[in-house]
Amino acid sequence: MPNLYFYAGSTNPELYELQNELIDPERKIEKVMEEFCDFEGSVIVDVGAGSGFHSHMYASTASMVYAVEPDSGMLKQLISRQARDFRSNFCVLKGFAEDLPLKSDLADIVHARLAYFFGPPMKYTESCEEGIEEVKRVLKTGGYFFNIQNNYSSGQYADFLELSYGRDLKGLQKEISDYFASKGFLERIVRTKWRAKNRGEIEKALTLEFPIEKVGQIMKAFSGNEFSHDFSIFVFKKRTRGENG
Repeated sequence: MPNLYFYAGSTNPELYELQNELIDPERKIEKVMEEFCDFEGSVIVDVGAGSGFHSHMYASTASMVYAVEPDSGMLKQLISRQARDFRSNFCVLKGFAEDLPLKSDLADIVHARLAYFFGPPMKYTESCEEGIEEVKRVLKTGGYFFNIQNNYSSGQYADFLELSYGRDLKGLQKEISDYFASKGFLERIVRTKWRAKNRGEIEKALTLEFPIEKVGQIMKAFSGNEFSHDFSIFVFKKRTRGENG
């Protein structure tokens, strides 16, 4: 069964674009991934590509990029981005993580960013075992899977989540980290930030992530035009051709 849940960015492309522009302005996440392999000239599959903010950018140097997305609202944004800035090596596909519409041994890199269907079963998602197996199937031997998730145990963004939802997020982070370790992933923590031209931009973008009644409290919790946001990059390398688990 597809692991999907409603995300406001699907129906608010302007704010979703703004949010992507604010997060990790120094592209520290890309720098960490490039420590493992070279994106230039690679075949890249982006699973849960959203609006294509990152995958379309990767197409500027990649050999080929396949942007796979199940949600109709996000697909519309993907197609609009390609129409505005056409790239012949960028392919938009409708598909689910557990049934990727791609042949085996295709990709040098599989990328998934804030695709919450990759992880242990939680409120909105079921088991992602099938999705992980599909990623392994489409990866070439020696290829890398980069699964980028929020880190819930450090950074101001994690504090805002705790303020908004009152959960034991450090315990949740351990559960997620242990899950991926059990699947053969290593974890790299990236300490980055949101940065905006003004506080108004941040306040607008926060409404995509937090209950509207909590945004005022969050804005009072930091000063200036930036706050810290830490990510975990879970990295898997396919070591043998027959590796499926």
